[in-house]
Parts: sequence; structure tokens; C-alpha cells
Amino acid sequence: MRTTDFRHHDKKTDTNSDTEQLYWLSLKVIVCTRSPMEEDKMMFSSRDPEYDQVPTNEEPTATQPQTTGRRKWGVLCCAVMATAILLAIGKYREVAHERTPGSLSVETYPVDGNVNLDAPWPRIAWLMSFPNSGTSFTMKLIQRVSNLTAATNYGKECEMHGLATDGTNIPLYKDIPDGPFLLSPNIRSVPERYVMTKTHCGGRCNSCAPHKYILGEDEFLDWCLRGGKLIRTENGDGTDFVNVHYNTSLVHRAIHLIRDPFDNVVSNFHLEQHEKKKKNDSDWLGKYPNNPEGFQRWCAEIDARFTDEEKKSDELSDGILKIFEKVPCHGDFYRFAQWHSLALKVIKKTKLPTLVLHYENYGKDYEKSVEELLGFLELPRNGELPEFIAGKSYKEEFFTEHQRNATMALVRSVSSQNAWELLKRYDSSS
Repeated sequence: MRTTDFRHHDKKTDTNSDTEQLYWLSLKVIVCTRSPMEEDKMMFSSRDPEYDQVPTNEEPTATQPQTTGRRKWGVLCCAVMATAILLAIGKYREVAHERTPGSLSVETYPVDGNVNLDAPWPRIAWLMSFPNSGTSFTMKLIQRVSNLTAATNYGKECEMHGLATDGTNIPLYKDIPDGPFLLSPNIRSVPERYVMTKTHCGGRCNSCAPHKYILGEDEFLDWCLRGGKLIRTENGDGTDFVNVHYNTSLVHRAIHLIRDPFDNVVSNFHLEQHEKKKKNDSDWLGKYPNNPEGFQRWCAEIDARFTDEEKKSDELSDGILKIFEKVPCHGDFYRFAQWHSLALKVIKKTKLPTLVLHYENYGKDYEKSVEELLGFLELPRNGELPEFIAGKSYKEEFFTEHQRNATMALVRSVSSQNAWELLKRYDSSS
């Protein structure tokens, strides 16, 4: 029986191993025969697979007993067994997609004519995350445990160990200068198969008006491919930073990282605190102390700043505006829900095999989470596992029960059905 090994599959041909075992068993029951090339193209979609009937020219000879009756019964039994197995596959996929707490999941989509089988190796595996979702830790984790470099769309992040001697970025592909860029190639080698590549995509601006963050699927995808790089100035006496964009055909897998929305938004507040401390902005720090009262005051100031534009926006319904009144930092929560909804739409559109990882899984089963990540990225385990210290949960301390319920009502209203299936675990009222 064949099982899935992530280290031996090309783009968009990966399947969940348990589902694939059912699949191969069903093929044995049906007794189909396919060439290796045809076999490699077979994979699961959201629908049950359909199988071609294989004609046979066998006829009973004089030395062969007439077994037509037995064959009819055998074919009938096989058909019944095959049907049962296919129904089991469908049921398995329904259960798998529920994504019980603490679980990781792999989505696969059927191969189509747009697959770039000639894409260069190593290949890009996006780490898709809304900011402050544990992105930095996940990047550090994978680099340390594999002792191989990751990559990023954002060239300024490579300044520590990822720049060439002339101060410019080092792209993943020598002949594709516009990214992504290797994060630490000066101290780590490049993976042979998949390079985890950071992207925050679009619609995730801080303290901004609706016209800057409400966007559609195509625009969101375009932002997933955008970044920036450091180049030499024309006179050669320094560097400039320029915006760049690469082609979606280079991307072959994705990791969809998700964090509790309450912790995500409070983490954004803490990041702002950190920036103000670096600037020694005592006035701001005095006005917005690092406690629930400072957080609520900070949210109220941001919410009031964009009230007029929100009311004028054609993209925000009266129902959403009504919920806004009850949710501190409501713009952040709207962006959070929209971002994850658009991420799932882009994943489906691009048919990327995708691993869904909830940040909280690190605290529930750190070792399993690491093994799933390494297996999906086809990376070796060459280094030490960094310590994971679970952060504090701010849901109860920084939000009232009324605010928590209103917040999840907003998240549910903005989210697509598929996104809500991933986010509803954070609804303590359900």
C-alpha cells in the first residue's frame, strides 16, 4: 500500500496520507490499470474522484472454464466495495475539514493546465500570515531546527545575515531578481526542495481607513507577490529600496498561520508600545499605559479617527457599523477576518497544497507541530529545537464579556464560511 511522503512529491500533487491509502485501496478493488505518468497525475479534489472503466478483451478459451456467473458476482461485489470506499473517502474529507482543536491539516487541489512542472528547484512555500500571528517565531523555528535559510518578500528583513557584500539583497533565484529574498544565506545553506517564504499579502494596514484595507481577491493575491529589495544607487555610493513583484507561478505550497484574534490585536498594541519606547515617547506611553485601560483608550482613539469615513463607505453595511460600536479596535478585527477569508480564496484559486497551522498548537503539542512543518516543507532536522514560551492570553483581561461576544459576532459576519470554520474555535460563547 502506498503512503504519502512529502519529500517525493512535486507541486500540487500532495495528498493526506490516510485519504490516499483509501484511494489506492479503492483502485485495487476496481482493478484499474494506469501508466506511471497517469498515476502521478491523480489526486484528490473537493469532489469524489471518478474512475475510467478499463475495457478487457479476454474471452474464455476451450481450456478455460466458463466463469461468467462468478465474474458477474465478483464484479458486483467489487462495485459495492468500491462505492463504499469512495463514500468513506468523502466522509473522511468532511471530518478532516472540521479541523479539531490542536490539529494540522493539508488541503490539496486537482492538477490543471496552469501547473508549472518546469519551475526551478528549490520552490517557494509561502508562510501566509496576518501580522502579529507568530510569524517571526515560525521563521526562527524553521531556520534553527533545519539549519537552512528561509526567505521573505521584504528585503529589509535580510539586513542581519542576508545581504551581499555590496549591501544588496540575495534573491532565491539568480535569474529572477525581484524576489523573494534569502533571509540568512550568509550563515545557512538553501533548502533543496521548499523554501518557507514570508508574505503578509494585503489588507493589513495599521490605523487606516476602509478604502485602504477593503479589497478583493485579485488585489489581495497581487499583494501576496509584492515586496521590496535593496539595490545599489546609480552612483554606487549607497543603497536604495525599491518595490518589486514576482510571478505566482513560482509559488508551489503554502502554510496558513492563524492566531487568536484577541491576542493578535493586543499584540499589535504591544508592538506599538515597543516602537514608542524605542523613540522615548513618554507622552504617548503615559497616555496609553501597557494595561487594559491603556489598550481600551488606544482603541477608542483609533476607532473615533475613522468613524466618519466608515459611515460613508459603500463597503460597510449598517449591520457591520452597528457592531463596530461595540467592538474596541473594530478595524483591526475587520481586517483580521477579511484577511483570512481572502487567504483561503487565494489558496483555492491558485490550487496550492496548504498546511493550516494555529499558533496555539505550539503550546498544545510543540513537537507534533514542528514535525508537521518539517514534513510539509520537506526539510531535514539538522539543528536544535528552540524553546517555545506560550504567551499570555489577553482575551479575558483586556476585553469585557460583552466586547468579546460582539467581537466574535463581527468576525463571523465578515468571514467567509470556510474562514469561520477555522476561526470559530476562538468564540468562547459557542
